[in-house]
Amino acid sequence: MDKELIAQASENLKLLDIVLYESGFKQFVGSHDQVQLGQQNKLAVRAELGEAVNHQNNAINFFRVFVDLGIRVNDISNAEAEPQLLYQIEATFRIDYERTNNVDEKALTEFAHCNAVSNIWPFWRQFVFSTTNQAHLPCPDIPLTKTP
Repeated sequence: MDKELIAQASENLKLLDIVLYESGFKQFVGSHDQVQLGQQNKLAVRAELGEAVNHQNNAINFFRVFVDLGIRVNDISNAEAEPQLLYQIEATFRIDYERTNNVDEKALTEFAHCNAVSNIWPFWRQFVFSTTNQAHLPCPDIPLTKTP
């Protein structure tokens, strides 16, 4: 993590919006009683530059980041057997920033992997918590913050 590059990008970006872009949930087993949870996590970041028109019909340059997150929860209570997949939750969040000045591509990449992930992390935690609650499933451990 290069803090100077992140600072350069931060000075020239303005957060516009965070959107749940895509999501999925799948349950593989009907009963989740007496299980010991294991989990696998997914995190991928991709970004693009573009131009759009804002609400005042002014052209703006934007930096758009997509953060793909996922969690696969397994029953690992039987150490001798292959872990049994219980459920998986996936979501892609789109984050739009206005570029107020030109920013080096390297700085934008560093910013996307650090700050953009931090910006959406509370939304991801809430998405997982509400999905597992609505499905009456044991909730996996999602840390309070995501550190790079």
